[in-house]
Amino acid sequence: MRFSVSTGDMNYALSMCLRAVTARPVKQIYEGVLIEAQDQGLILTATDGEITVRTRIAATVDEEGRTLLPAKLFGDLMRYQPDGDVMISVDERGRAQIKNRGTNSTMVSMDGDDFPDIDEIQGGTEVRLNCARLKDAVSKVMFSVSTDESRKILTGVLMEVYPHETILVGLDGFRLAIQRIEQDNSLPEKSPEKLSSVIPGKIMNEIGRMLPDDSDAEALLTFTAGRMTVSFGPVMVYASLLTGEFIDYHKILPKNWTTEISLSRDQLSNAIDRCSLMAREGKNNLIHFSIRSDGILEMTANAERGEVVDQMEIHFEGNELNIAFNSKYLIDVIHNISTERISMCFNTNVSPCIVKPEEGREYLFLVLPVRIFGR
Repeated sequence: MRFSVSTGDMNYALSMCLRAVTARPVKQIYEGVLIEAQDQGLILTATDGEITVRTRIAATVDEEGRTLLPAKLFGDLMRYQPDGDVMISVDERGRAQIKNRGTNSTMVSMDGDDFPDIDEIQGGTEVRLNCARLKDAVSKVMFSVSTDESRKILTGVLMEVYPHETILVGLDGFRLAIQRIEQDNSLPEKSPEKLSSVIPGKIMNEIGRMLPDDSDAEALLTFTAGRMTVSFGPVMVYASLLTGEFIDYHKILPKNWTTEISLSRDQLSNAIDRCSLMAREGKNNLIHFSIRSDGILEMTANAERGEVVDQMEIHFEGNELNIAFNSKYLIDVIHNISTERISMCFNTNVSPCIVKPEEGREYLFLVLPVRIFGR
């Protein structure tokens, strides 16, 4: 096998494929990246048994063939190659030679006979989503995805596809994150009101990191009963879906509330950041909210080393309330909001708090409070 390829193209392809290579693979074969040289160019594939990434790049192929190279070593070596074209050849003994403008390296290939074949999805339901919006939505639900393997279904991200929107949901028992992508979807005839799939959280996170920021690019997601593919540009990601029933999050969301405030997102974020510095020094990591009918929100955090008190003006409706939250949960929510103003909705000091935009339905977060006594 012999071909030449742009170092930039190869490094991009490897950056995608290496997302499927783990630090401690369950099989040695998963340490490699499969390179197939064909008339049309190169196909690079890597897998860890759960997620598979395949990408195609242009190359000048002098001799077709395939080889399995140690993925991380090859990736590191390519990152330090000079700009321009690199010539790569593999002899009959499996020794790869990498030449580029005065540098010459050799690498022993791996036995690729047992590298798994990729079964293409036949049929399935297709959904097209804007890459930049999907990337943003994924990044803003991942913090609320559970890592508790005893509740496997909650380690995934629920994707619900409706005719006019797609919803991503993460839920870990303490927090709930919902992101809406409003765009029309073509659902199959005679399909139910929505199509639901639960995508493993680790895989969804990697997909989000791989997606381009290009607001004009689209990702094509294809779902069958137990598998999915995501394709964007020259990249294709294959993964299995989680089985089981995701929690009906609609039953968790309050239908109404007795207290609602709206305020500046930046002002609240700065106050939470200041209070959290002191809250971390305390025994319980709490930030206390005192919502007053005079339109003032007072936030406090105290510890043996001191106290932080922040007051800010709010738009207030309903009843006065004292409530407390774990500062980490508040930080996770507020740092995943981009709208200028937000609304916070409450019922009691032990019932969930809803955080949503002052206008629109782009996102919704739910945070459980911490029960407090003597306040």
